[in-house]
Amino acid sequence: MEKCLVRKQAQEWLASFDTKIEEQREKIKKVISANETVSIFGAYNKDFYIYGDGIYRGGQAIYKQLQLTPPGKIKEELIDTGDTFKQISFEALNDYAGDYIFLDQSYGGKLDKENSMWTSMEAVKKDRVFDLDPKRFWPYDPISVLAQSEEIADLLVSKNQEK
Repeated sequence: MEKCLVRKQAQEWLASFDTKIEEQREKIKKVISANETVSIFGAYNKDFYIYGDGIYRGGQAIYKQLQLTPPGKIKEELIDTGDTFKQISFEALNDYAGDYIFLDQSYGGKLDKENSMWTSMEAVKKDRVFDLDPKRFWPYDPISVLAQSEEIADLLVSKNQEK
C-alpha cells in the first residue's frame, strides 16, 4: 500500500515537473527565436570552460529541459559526443559564443570583462550575458534543475522586455 502511494506521488511530481518545464519553454519562445543560440561559459580557478547539456552549470536546465539551441561547435564537440565540459583558452571563447551567454565564475575564476576579445562578442555588445550564481547552478537534482529552468526563463524574458 505504501509503495503505491509513493509511486503515485512520484508520478504526480514528474507530471508537475513536465508541466512547469513546458510553461518555461513557452515563455522563452515569446522572446527568443529558434535560431538564436545559447552558450554556457565558466571561469574556474585560472581556467576557462564551455559546458554542454550535462550536470554542470545549468546545462541540463538550459539545453535538455528548456531545449535552447547551443552554438554549432558546442553541439558538435560536447553534446553530440556526450562530453559535459571542455577546457579551452580564453582566446577560444569567441568560437563558442552564442547569441546569449550564461557565465559562471567560481573558485577564484574571473573573466576579464574589459578585455577586447570579450567585449567584441556580439552577446556582450548586446548585453546578453547573464552571471550564474554557482551555489544555485552547480546542483543538478530535479528540484534544482526545475528552479534553474525557471530562473533562466525569467532572465531571458526580463532581458528581452528591456528592449
